[in-house]
Amino acid sequence: MSKYWSNITKDIEPYVCGEQPKNKKIIKLNTNENPYPPSPKVLQAIENAAKDDLRLYPDPNCDALRKTIANYYNLSKEEVFIGNGSDEVLSLSFLTFFNPEET
Repeated sequence: MSKYWSNITKDIEPYVCGEQPKNKKIIKLNTNENPYPPSPKVLQAIENAAKDDLRLYPDPNCDALRKTIANYYNLSKEEVFIGNGSDEVLSLSFLTFFNPEET
């Protein structure tokens, strides 16, 4: 992982996640977790929408999504970046913007 970090970021204190209580009856409200399962209607909607497609990998380039976003904001598809979660987006951002030795 160290190849992703420049000298600018080496002294930043890492985030420490909150305590995970052992008592399952405690409802945590500070970590964006939902203590309740989805409603049956939500589960049915997911099942209806997904049907046979859950067995397939999605488009790795997200072409349809990038095109839709680009059209909405009057951009080219090449100007739209889609990542697989915040970890990937942050990693690629650090690789792009936090390496002054290569500028």
